[in-house]
Amino acid sequence: MIFSLSENFVFDEQRGRTMFPIFSISDAFRRSVGDLMENAGYGPHETAWDRLEHHDFRLRRYAPLAANALPVLIVPAPIKRAYIFDLLPEVSVVRRLIRAGFAVYLYEWPEEQDGKSNLESGISSLSLAAEMIATEHRSPSILVGHSLGGTLAAITASIAPRLVSKLVLVEAPLKFGEQTGALGPLVLSSPAVPPGPVPGSLLDLASVFAAPEEFVIWRCGDSCTSLLDPEALAIHLAVIRWSLDEFAPSDQLIRDVIELLYREDRFARNELHVLGQVARSNSLSKLSVAAIVDHASRVVPSSSVLGALRDPSIFPYEPEVGVALQHVGPLVGRQAHREIWPKVIDWMRRR
Repeated sequence: MIFSLSENFVFDEQRGRTMFPIFSISDAFRRSVGDLMENAGYGPHETAWDRLEHHDFRLRRYAPLAANALPVLIVPAPIKRAYIFDLLPEVSVVRRLIRAGFAVYLYEWPEEQDGKSNLESGISSLSLAAEMIATEHRSPSILVGHSLGGTLAAITASIAPRLVSKLVLVEAPLKFGEQTGALGPLVLSSPAVPPGPVPGSLLDLASVFAAPEEFVIWRCGDSCTSLLDPEALAIHLAVIRWSLDEFAPSDQLIRDVIELLYREDRFARNELHVLGQVARSNSLSKLSVAAIVDHASRVVPSSSVLGALRDPSIFPYEPEVGVALQHVGPLVGRQAHREIWPKVIDWMRRR
């Protein structure tokens, strides 16, 4: 059954069946607004890519393969579209890595997840993607992960270190419990996740409730400040458009993240059982790890990133104007691209 509110607003009841129908409708409405913004010119300006399809994963591959090029696998968070790494030419992590001579791949999470999608299947897919890249290049990948994508990249690196040469974590939490930050009280007191896809609008509402100063107050202030700077305003609006792209992750994936990571903190405790192995955060000490952290963040406190690492290379991020959401500031901020990414790339090049 198709329920249509307007020409641009379509909700598929079969795909969106959930215990939270109002949030599923909100997802469809937000996607419709995002499409309108894109039609108005506020969408991403992405680099051309080839798509690699596999039964278990999907990748974007950028630029032709170059001899001896070090492969990089970018892992976005599994709740919104991956193009935040390639938003606009002047603030594109993808373009910056290509110019630096890397063979760049971007992992794409499925927008429609079935009931079998969970933490273990996500780690399995990432491992298979990294294995394919390692086979093609005869070299392990540098994993670059943001937010929960960085968490999953770290877990993958811990159980398949032969597939990973280095790990770059961008605002990616590893240690939870007391280091969870603003999301802690909400996650620890949240009721059981009901069956069915979890609407992205519900996850957004939870973030706003947990940290309104970052997701509402700061964003409103950034929009006003960006009015005086056309380049900042263009980035701000592109991020807002990206934020309207809603995924509906599976209930089991969200349940695993809440229970196994946030509440039980199994990865940091070296007790996370996945794919017949134990994923141990302390095994990351065998890898070269870099962490881009925002010491002012309440969503991903720096202690959540650094608390599970031993002697990482740390690249502090300072909040700046024109990023709309500070949580993605290290990916799209002009200052981050001027001051942080050149240093991170130099670190990545060291063999």
